[in-house]
Amino acid sequence: MNQKPLLIIITLVVIFALEGLFPHYRRSQSRIKHAFPHILTAIMNGLLMRFVLVGVTIIAIGWAESNPWGLMHMLSLSLNTETVIVFVLFDVWMYFWHIINPRVPFLWRFHRAHHSDIAMDTTTALRFHPGELVLSTFIRLPVVILLGMSFNQLVLFEVLLNLSTLFHHSNLAIPEKWDRILRVLIVTPNMHRVHHSVERTETNSNFTSLLSVWDRLNRTLKMREDTRTITTGLPLFREQQWQRLWGFLITPLSEDVTR
Repeated sequence: MNQKPLLIIITLVVIFALEGLFPHYRRSQSRIKHAFPHILTAIMNGLLMRFVLVGVTIIAIGWAESNPWGLMHMLSLSLNTETVIVFVLFDVWMYFWHIINPRVPFLWRFHRAHHSDIAMDTTTALRFHPGELVLSTFIRLPVVILLGMSFNQLVLFEVLLNLSTLFHHSNLAIPEKWDRILRVLIVTPNMHRVHHSVERTETNSNFTSLLSVWDRLNRTLKMREDTRTITTGLPLFREQQWQRLWGFLITPLSEDVTR
């Protein structure tokens, strides 16, 4: 568990450096200036997770294991088989959770803080409102308990999810041929850029977080021939005040909940 932050930081630094050498979008804005509020947000969320939310999660999982509750506690399977099953099922949950967020105004207030970034790159993967982190953690606890996930399985999933999120939010210029091959299995930058489009019909697509198959099965996959023509962000919150840390933090308080 102590190696998780280090792995994420190394991946972030490597992708951020590669973005500078091989950018998909060429922008005049300072990349460091753009990344700064996202780094501060990641620090806040990391402290919140470490000192509050991890403890709550451990208590909930410990309670489920001692009763025992959950699908995996009812089946006699090998650890590797259990891990694969809960991994797939939890990824399905993440897909539907992502769909729900824009459709519930209260949840959208928080999630739109992530979508309001007008210059998406790998640091956008850190741009999640602390309120969304709290909500998602508590809402997923019943799912974790019903699946019978162990804490180690949950940590493994989160590590892979975080690495995937850093990759598919990136501004890396990956040839479409390779992007197409990769998105047979996982979410890729070209796939996720469509989801961050300012066009609502495109925002309402490509919801999966890790395995790309769920968008295909549920017919929510949408691609654009030239992703360099995509304008990222939201119609609202495009002014610089919303791109700074304070503007990001107060985004949920805005009275306008339209998309």
